[in-house]
Amino acid sequence: MKGTLFAVALVTLAASCVTTTVTPAGAKVRETTNPDAVKGCKYLGHIMGKFETRGGFSARSTAENIADNRFRNRAAELGANVALVKGADTNSSYSVKGGDAYDCTGITLSNESQ
Repeated sequence: MKGTLFAVALVTLAASCVTTTVTPAGAKVRETTNPDAVKGCKYLGHIMGKFETRGGFSARSTAENIADNRFRNRAAELGANVALVKGADTNSSYSVKGGDAYDCTGITLSNESQ
């Protein structure tokens, strides 16, 4: 019984320390907050990245980083190369970023619209 409780506690602790790294495809996704930047691009779907800190086990900056990585990774899974950020929020319990994924292949994006 003690061994089972120890194993459950160990799995729970390990799960609370899980991080999400940005994938190679996610690293190629460009983010913008400017809706004009995605004009003419193909809309692929709504995306969200979220990470709950579960009572403060993770620092706010870590939670924000993980949510951002999940946001970019989800965009990449849809085939996007640009993500339009529509909102983001971080507090002591969670970090979340939401927006839309776009395929802007063949469309020149100016730095001013990023």
